[in-house]
Amino acid sequence: MKYITKLTFTLTVFAFLALQANAQISVVGEPEVLVSSSDSELMNPKWAPNGQLIAYTSARNSGLWVFDLSTNQTKQITSETAGFGYSWSSDSKSILSRVSEYEDRRRKHAVTVYDIEPGTPERITEFRNRMTAVPKWTNSDQHIVLITDDNIESFKSGKEIAPGAQKAVNQRFYVLKSGSIATGRIPENSTSDISPFEDAQYINLELSPDGSKLAFEVYGGNLYVMNIDGTGLKDLGRANRPRWSPDSEYVVAMIAKDDGYSYSESDVYAFGVNNDARINLTENTNLVATNPDWSPDGNRIVFDSPETGNIYLLTINKQ
Repeated sequence: MKYITKLTFTLTVFAFLALQANAQISVVGEPEVLVSSSDSELMNPKWAPNGQLIAYTSARNSGLWVFDLSTNQTKQITSETAGFGYSWSSDSKSILSRVSEYEDRRRKHAVTVYDIEPGTPERITEFRNRMTAVPKWTNSDQHIVLITDDNIESFKSGKEIAPGAQKAVNQRFYVLKSGSIATGRIPENSTSDISPFEDAQYINLELSPDGSKLAFEVYGGNLYVMNIDGTGLKDLGRANRPRWSPDSEYVVAMIAKDDGYSYSESDVYAFGVNNDARINLTENTNLVATNPDWSPDGNRIVFDSPETGNIYLLTINKQ
C-alpha cells in the first residue's frame, strides 16, 4: 500500500513537471502605449532588474530615458548617442553604454556608466577611433569587460557587492570575439571559443538568467539556444534580437520582413527552450512590433514600433 502511494505521488510529480514544461503563453488584452513622442521615434526598451524602470532611446540611438512604472514619469538620463547595446546594472541604479560622437567626420566611442540618480556620467575609457564591441558587466558588476582588437580589457566599475550578496569568484562571462562566441573569466581575462559552427559570424548574444544557456543569432541565418558548454544546440528558426524570460524557459524575439530600408512587417514571438512552443504574441494587432524585452516578473513584454514611434506594454499569462 505504501509502495502504491509513493508510486502515485511520483507519477503525479512527473505529470506536473511535464505540464509545466509544456506550459503555454497567452496574451491578456491589447498592447497599451507606455511612452510616446511627437518629436522622435522611441526604441530599444529594456527592463531594469527591479521591474520598476524601463530605459529606452530614440532614433539613431540618440539619448537615454527612463520611465518609472510606479509614478508614470519619464526622465532623461543623457542626450549623448548612448542607446546602442546599453545594459542595466543588477542593482537597477546604473546603465552601461558605448557612447558615440563624431570628430572631423570620424566616429569615436567611449565606455560610459550613467547613474539613474542625478550625477556626472563616469567615463570608463576615453573616446577611441575604433570600438567594435559593446561593454559588458561582469563579476557581480564590479568589473566591465570590453573586446578590443581581439583582446579583452577589464575595468573596475566602482560598484560594490550589495550587503548580504555573495561575491562572485572568477565569474565567467560570455562575449562576442571576432564574430565568434567566447567564454572567459575575471581576473584572468583569457577566453576560449565555444562557437557551434565554423566560418559563421554571431550577433546578439544573450545569457539566460539562470546562467545555464546562451541565445544568439548567426548573421544572415537563424536564432539558436545552447548550453553554456556548447552542447544542446537548438535551432529556433529565423528571428532576431532575443531576450530571455526570467525563468529561462522561453526566449522572446522578433520575426520581421523588410525592404532593405525599413520593416514592412514584424511580430513578437515567444519560443520554448525546453519544448516546441512558438507563439505569436502580437498577431492580433496591426503593429510592426520590434525589439521586445521580458519583464523580471515574467508577466509583461515591452516592445517598440518604428511605424508609430511608441513604446508598448503587453500583458501575458503563462498557463
